[in-house]
Amino acid sequence: MGYPHITVNINTLRENVERCAELCHSQGIALAAVTKCFCAVPPISGMLEESSCDWLADARIDNLRILKTAKPRFLIRVSQPWEVEDTVRWSEASLQSEAETIRLLGEAASRLGKRHQVILSCDLGDLREGCFFENKADIYAAAEAVLAQPMLELAGVGMNLGCFGGVLPCQENMGGLVDIANDLRSRYGVSAPVVSSGGSSMIHDLLACRVPEGLNQCRIGELWLTGHDPGLGVDIEGYRNDGFLFSAQLVEVKNKPSKPIGPTGGDAFGIVRQWPDLGPMRRGILACGRQDMELEGLIPQDGRIRILGGSSDYTLVDLTDAPEYAVGDILTFRLNYAAVMRAFTSPYVEKVYI
Repeated sequence: MGYPHITVNINTLRENVERCAELCHSQGIALAAVTKCFCAVPPISGMLEESSCDWLADARIDNLRILKTAKPRFLIRVSQPWEVEDTVRWSEASLQSEAETIRLLGEAASRLGKRHQVILSCDLGDLREGCFFENKADIYAAAEAVLAQPMLELAGVGMNLGCFGGVLPCQENMGGLVDIANDLRSRYGVSAPVVSSGGSSMIHDLLACRVPEGLNQCRIGELWLTGHDPGLGVDIEGYRNDGFLFSAQLVEVKNKPSKPIGPTGGDAFGIVRQWPDLGPMRRGILACGRQDMELEGLIPQDGRIRILGGSSDYTLVDLTDAPEYAVGDILTFRLNYAAVMRAFTSPYVEKVYI
């Protein structure tokens, strides 16, 4: 085993996803476990297959392709027109918002002889993807595009919250999505059973039993992966936050000034930084950088260590309050969601499963 590497505790993740599924099911809500953060790798997705979650959801067709599952596979990024055939082939349902893409999706489903469920993506204010909730004509046009295709089924509606605009779940947007579903059911005489909301920030409404009646699916990743709510920036009691640990090796430890010497400009990524003069500092260098890891997502297990920043290949840490560390020692970090994602998409980070 080399460094850097990420250690994945499967039992910790299992504990979190079962807790989340139990909470959802107690309120008649299906859990769609999002697998994109860890690229749907079999050691974790295999655990999900055995778990109580109901759907497996991912934004990448390449990830859906490798899933070995009897659960419905849900593509949660609207399809690119060129990939509609793969959308049908590797998922049972997908979020869609554009009538033309829906037409191409229907033609692909007919060619493949496979029915496909479309969950109409609606934008309730986060201003990312979806038919804007105030534009009824656009919503109807997308719905009618689904209904015009014999191999497509209008399976329901879905929305995303928090991922772009930072909009939190509330009674207005959750209830608004239920209203859109009811409107489509009445207008077109369809069952459209799925009303799907995305985001780990749903946890507070779930815990308080505030989810409006009729919203019956939650797409959740960060909560069961890291025990964290990104909306309010807090760890959630009862969920473990140590399912992923990142380890890297010190390759240099030296006493140096804390403030760079000489004229300064942008760093390797063009970012101009201001460095306060904190006096002499014991500085450590880890053999990992931004090509390997989201440095801002590293949380040192040793609270005496402070991350200073890094370049493509190195991460610099302040060891002034932890002077016993030396070259060759291993530092370990908990990870936030972004850091887990970067680690799994980097071929330079070894993955270890326990």
